[in-house]
Amino acid sequence: MKYILFAIVSILTSLILVACGGNPAQDVYEHLELAVELEQPFEEQQQPLYQAEERENELFEEIITVGTGELSEIEPLVEEALESIESRLLMVEIEEESINVSFEEFNEIEQYKEQIAQTELEQAFTALLDTMNSRYEDYQLLNEAYKDAAEADKKLFESFLDEELTFEQLQEYVDTVNEKYAEVDQYTQSFNEATDLYNEKKRAFYEAADLNISYES
Repeated sequence: MKYILFAIVSILTSLILVACGGNPAQDVYEHLELAVELEQPFEEQQQPLYQAEERENELFEEIITVGTGELSEIEPLVEEALESIESRLLMVEIEEESINVSFEEFNEIEQYKEQIAQTELEQAFTALLDTMNSRYEDYQLLNEAYKDAAEADKKLFESFLDEELTFEQLQEYVDTVNEKYAEVDQYTQSFNEATDLYNEKKRAFYEAADLNISYES
């Protein structure tokens, strides 16, 4: 139950169009920035995820304080925690859909590969493709790790309803949760680094294409 801060793809705004049409660099720009907009739901889930995880931490502490022998007091706390975890998994589904739709839009730039080949933009364009593909792969690993960690959270809270739960068993559940979130931390770092690198490569492509842009975020 940890808050994971994700790096966000930056929004770059073109101030002057390079040409009225038929310019592959400008077409690439439009697809890339639409892809950023399609990731907005992903960004919007971060604060509610944080709030849900913070509340689950509070519930865990309350249960430990009450004691596992007081089932009548523990049950509503466990129920609230499990509902919170389910809500997080729904938020993760929204995140996943957002990332997938954004990646589909990004892949639209593949159609300009031949036009850009053997031009001064080829290297920057190839770097753009490689870094986004790597970022998407990192997200898939992160997404699976996060869902696994949430499932471990569920098992931990459900264990409190077991009247025969021992301290050793509880410790095993806690250790599993900690291990899962250690993996999440690793994948989060990789995803954030890939996002930062993608933002750099995107700016490099725009600069190589002489697109006049401003940096909004």
